[in-house]
Amino acid sequence: MRPAALLCAILALLAALSVAWSVKPPPEGGLTVAFGEDPRTLDPAHATLVLEGRVLAALLEGLTVPDPATLEPRPGAAESWSVSEDGRTWTFRLRADGRWSDGRPVTAEDFRWSWLRVMGSPEAANWELLKPVRGAEEYRAKKTSADAVGLRAPDDRTFVVELAQPTPYFLSLTSLMTCLPVPRPAVEAHGRLWTRPGHFVSNGPFVLDEWTPGARLVAVRNPKYHGAVSVALPAITFLSVPPGPAQFNLYEGGIARWVADPPPDLVRDLAGRADLHAAPRLGVSFVRAAADHAPFDRNAVRRAFDAAVDRARVVKTKGAGELPWRRFVPPGLPGYRGPEPAAPDARLLLERAGYPGGRGFPRTRLLYPAQKEFAVLAQALQGIWQESLGVTVILDRVDRREWARRRRALDYELCLSSWIGDYQDPNTFLEIFVSDSANNQTGWADAEYDTLVRRATGERGETRMATLAAAEARLLAEGPAIPLYVPVTIEIWDPRLRGISENLMGIHPLAGVGWGR
Repeated sequence: MRPAALLCAILALLAALSVAWSVKPPPEGGLTVAFGEDPRTLDPAHATLVLEGRVLAALLEGLTVPDPATLEPRPGAAESWSVSEDGRTWTFRLRADGRWSDGRPVTAEDFRWSWLRVMGSPEAANWELLKPVRGAEEYRAKKTSADAVGLRAPDDRTFVVELAQPTPYFLSLTSLMTCLPVPRPAVEAHGRLWTRPGHFVSNGPFVLDEWTPGARLVAVRNPKYHGAVSVALPAITFLSVPPGPAQFNLYEGGIARWVADPPPDLVRDLAGRADLHAAPRLGVSFVRAAADHAPFDRNAVRRAFDAAVDRARVVKTKGAGELPWRRFVPPGLPGYRGPEPAAPDARLLLERAGYPGGRGFPRTRLLYPAQKEFAVLAQALQGIWQESLGVTVILDRVDRREWARRRRALDYELCLSSWIGDYQDPNTFLEIFVSDSANNQTGWADAEYDTLVRRATGERGETRMATLAAAEARLLAEGPAIPLYVPVTIEIWDPRLRGISENLMGIHPLAGVGWGR
C-alpha cells in the first residue's frame, strides 16, 4: 500500500474508533487489544477462527483451561477428574460454586446438552473434535438417539464421558472452543440471537457488554465467575482491525496495548524490542492439490509440484523466522518422530506423467485469499513452478469468504492453505485427510491411510506414534498436500502486562492477564 493510501486508511480507522468511543469510552483500567476483524460468530458450535477462540475463551469456560505457559489442562469448570484403567471413561467433578452470569448453577447437563448440540448441528465445522465420544458419529448421522451417546450427567456436578477408544489427547479437547458449554435457556429463548449483548450468558471470567460490528467488542469482568477475585482486568476491548499496518499503528499510538498478526516484515525492523514476541507455532502452511480431477488426479503430477518447491526461497518472502518444512506434522510434539520425506526429481516425475519439460500441461490456477502476505507467497510459488517445471500457473486471488467456499467445493487446481493444530498431538494434523473428514477438501481418499489413522486410535505409546508416522509417510507419498513451512506466532504486547507466556499454540488465557507495576 502506498504511504498516502496507508495514512488515509489509518485515519479512517481512527475516525471510526473515535465515533464508537464517543458513544461509550473504553472501561478505565481495562485492556484494549487488536486481534483481528469482527468475529463471524460467538457460538462455540460454529466458531472456527483463532480470533473467535480468543474471545470465547474470555466469555466461556470449559471443563479444563490450558496452563498459560505449558498448555497442560488445568481445572476450569471442573475442579477434578479421573479416568478408568482402560482409558475409555472420564469422570469430571464440577465446581460447587460454578455459576452462569445470570446466577444459575453450571451443571453437568449444561455440558451434555452443549456437546450433543455440536454433534447434531450441520453447521458445526469442528464437530469431529468430539468423534472420540462413543456414539458421536452415529448420533450425527441420525442413526441413534442422544441417550445412546457416551455422555451422562448422573447428578448436577458429575459429568461422565465414555469414549469409543482410549484417546491420549482427550483431556486437551475439553478446553477447546468447540467443547465450551452454552446457556441452554438463552439459546432456546433467542435462537441465533443468543450471542448478542443482553442475551449472552457467560460462565467464564468475562461477560459480553457491547458488540459494535466493524468497531469493537467489549467484555467486562463477570462477578458471578467462580474465580472473579483473581481476574485482574475490569474489562477487555477487542478492536475490529484487520491484520496489517493499521494494527501496529494503533499499538504505537497507545490505543491498543496488544496486537496479534502485525505485518511479518516488521519482525526484522523491530528485532530486539522487549514487546515483540515471535515464536514457532503448532501449524503448517501448505498447498492443497485437487486430487479429484485432472491433471492433479495423478500421483506423479502432485509429487512433481511438491518436489519442485524451493522452501528456503518461499520463507524468504515471509521473513519472520518461519521454518522451511517438507513434512505435514510440525516439530515440537513430544514422542513423535515423523518420516523422512523422499526427494525425487521433479522434472522426471512430470515427464513420467506425460508432460516433458511442462509441454502440454494445462494452465493451472493457484487459489489464494486476498491479503498482501498471501499474494507475495503465491507469486513466489508461481515463479518456482514455472521455472522448475515449465508450467503456466495463473494466480487466482479472491476474498477470504470466496476462498473458503471454493476450497470446500473443490473449485480449484491448487489452493494455498494452512492448518493450526487444535491440540498437541500428531492426530490433529493427520485426521483431516481421512476420506470422510470435512476438513480434507482435496478430493483425495486412500483406504490404506484411513486404516492407519484409525488403527492409531486404539494404540498407545510408541506403537501409536509409529502408526501415525506411517500414516504421515503415506500422506507425503500420495501428495494431496504440499507442505511449505512452519509458521510463527507474531504478537506485540505492552511490557507492563503480566500473565502472558509464549507457547507453541499462541494460546493466552485472559483470566490471568493484568497490569504490572
